[in-house]
Amino acid sequence: MARSDADTAADAGGTDQNERSAASPPRRINVAVTPDMLAAIDRVIDREQVTLTEAVRRLIAYGDVVYRMVKEEGQTMVFRSENGNEREVLLI
Repeated sequence: MARSDADTAADAGGTDQNERSAASPPRRINVAVTPDMLAAIDRVIDREQVTLTEAVRRLIAYGDVVYRMVKEEGQTMVFRSENGNEREVLLI
């Protein structure tokens, strides 16, 4: 079964059903991106076999989760590699 954008938003920490139905409809935007940003989009397209639009949506959703966690909730983000090495990431 195909997943809707609402399903994807909910998985990425989006709003609940009542808030989605009251939200405004999707809007089309034009954004200039740097070569590094385009490379990040291309990585998601290649690794996850999704469209450019879906790759951008996913990266925005991931960024929103990180932003809210760090900036709004004051949490710390720690990355742990397979060998157990940890690194804390600070967002300014």
